[in-house]
Amino acid sequence: MINFSTILKKILIIFFFLILILILWISFNFFKPIEKIKIKYSVNDPVQILKIDGKSFRDLNKNNKLDIYEDYRLDSIIRSEDLLDQMNLEEKIGQMFHPPFTLNPDIWMLIYEMAIRGSKLTETQILFNNISHFNLYGNPSPLELAVRINYLQEIASKTRLGIPVTISSDPIHEVPKGGGVASFSVDGFSKWPSQLGFAATKNPNIVKEFGEIAKEEYLAVGIRTALHPMSDLATDPRWARNFGTFGSDAILSNKMTVAYMNGFQGSKINNNSVLTMVKHFPGGGPQEKGLDPHLFSGKNQTYPGNNFDYHLIPFKGAIENNLKVIMPYYGIPVSQTNEDVAMAYNKYILTDLLREQLGFSGVICSDWGIITGRHWGVGSLTIEERYEKSINAGIDQFGGETDTSHLIKLVKDNKISQKRINESVKRILINKFELGLFDNPYVNEEQVKYKVNTRRNIEAGLDAQRQSLVLLENRGILPLKDGTKIFIDGLDIEIGKKFGPVVNQPSDADVVIMYIHTVFNGNQESGINRIFDNFLSTLFPNGDLNFNKEIKTKIKNYSSDKELIIIVDLNRPAILEEIKNYSSALIGTFGVLDEIIFEGIYGKFNPTGKLPFEIPSSMESVLNQKEDLPDDSLNPTYVYGYGLSY
Repeated sequence: MINFSTILKKILIIFFFLILILILWISFNFFKPIEKIKIKYSVNDPVQILKIDGKSFRDLNKNNKLDIYEDYRLDSIIRSEDLLDQMNLEEKIGQMFHPPFTLNPDIWMLIYEMAIRGSKLTETQILFNNISHFNLYGNPSPLELAVRINYLQEIASKTRLGIPVTISSDPIHEVPKGGGVASFSVDGFSKWPSQLGFAATKNPNIVKEFGEIAKEEYLAVGIRTALHPMSDLATDPRWARNFGTFGSDAILSNKMTVAYMNGFQGSKINNNSVLTMVKHFPGGGPQEKGLDPHLFSGKNQTYPGNNFDYHLIPFKGAIENNLKVIMPYYGIPVSQTNEDVAMAYNKYILTDLLREQLGFSGVICSDWGIITGRHWGVGSLTIEERYEKSINAGIDQFGGETDTSHLIKLVKDNKISQKRINESVKRILINKFELGLFDNPYVNEEQVKYKVNTRRNIEAGLDAQRQSLVLLENRGILPLKDGTKIFIDGLDIEIGKKFGPVVNQPSDADVVIMYIHTVFNGNQESGINRIFDNFLSTLFPNGDLNFNKEIKTKIKNYSSDKELIIIVDLNRPAILEEIKNYSSALIGTFGVLDEIIFEGIYGKFNPTGKLPFEIPSSMESVLNQKEDLPDDSLNPTYVYGYGLSY
């Protein structure tokens, strides 16, 4: 029976969504010219160069003398204190915000940014809101990105004090098959496996090499903060963000985190460093029922195995390794502190534990949108009260937020002290000084093509992908022999033709090769009735790790009279107990190019990867395990560290 009310509701939702897009587009394009006019007549004089004792210095505040903060010969702490003394309240508060900017975004990313920022251009935020930290959204070419960031630096140099911008980015180097939430594959950069893929190599040296190469490419275009790595632990297989971790083992994650940081930051923070923002303190893995706290339905982190301290191990390693920026997650650490509020509002987590017990002295940057979107446990508070509580808990900088007025008002109303603001801003400025941004924030656009996606970088990424491939089953079929006729489902046929004869029908093949995407059986419930959160829920799978009936039927049909090779993307564990029985060979991947998959199948290299987490045998075993314990399901199909070779 047709449910007309349900159909009508869906039509109205679609209509409302289209109207919203239209309104956003009109407002954005109407106000853009006005914003540009305001920008043109609001900039100060350009920075001049002072010559003193045979050295050149940038006169950032345009007063024709060398201020302490302009003198690169001095210590970053001294320079930050001098600049802090010259800043007014609005300039200080601006440093505490870290919104996005977009360049060549797709439609969804553009809608997201407009929803957050409205019609405000990035230049407007720099000039009028004194914001100087932005994270990249979009898919620009490396040269486009370098040109744009140089332009933003030029705008920033014309502010009263000439404070440069710091550009950050989520991971942009992953193979398209390996991405997920807050992880992107940007064209023109070298391609590498996901963090799980790095964990599958079990080799910190590969991770360090990646960090060094990615740093080189970031520096070439002007990105100076990496919003990664994720040092969370994959202790619940249902969790959608397993893909962004180094797996379930805290000791390995610790080694990989430190190697990652060493690659990006180097032994000392300087003008050749990219800061790593390690996340998500104190570990986002133990999500209740495996649900993600981007959405209300996943707001709780739970510790039924009393294993809270285990999740701290990688973060302790990072802090001991000169960590400068850290990000807490959205979730509520249920029954672990004196109040059940989200990490960003939890004084015990941020101050008592992170600052006092673990000795972290750097910047605490919130995850994106904790004030206006994901304020779990403090929903009854006003926006100003949320800012006040989070600042008092220990937050230094607000990711994704744009409206500085609330925080300014709190200081003027004496609800937050200038001293407390100064503490945060000083930490933020020290990082800018140590990166050398005040002394030369620009990149050489002519050098981008020689630094990004070079042959060396490409080959290193391909080799890392090869070492991440995990061979789970091989019943004597691999490597395939030359001349074997293959039918391909889910991989690039043109690439397959480079390796062997490809036929158009399974019946004509000797072997069927089938690729299966990460298991996804429906959306995580958003839990609240907001359009954006309902859209966001489409990015997060529910907890079911079984492949659907359609996929299983196809597997059975393929295997009925043909040898079947199955390649399954494991950026979240899947139930493989039934599937493995139909396969002549089974391969697990964590973000690899099709070319690499075929190379492995044809024996161009010997697979050496090992599982970075266990593969549970059934959903019943998953439901009986504890969210905070690693690899604790009953009778797993494949144990942690499993992997075959030829």
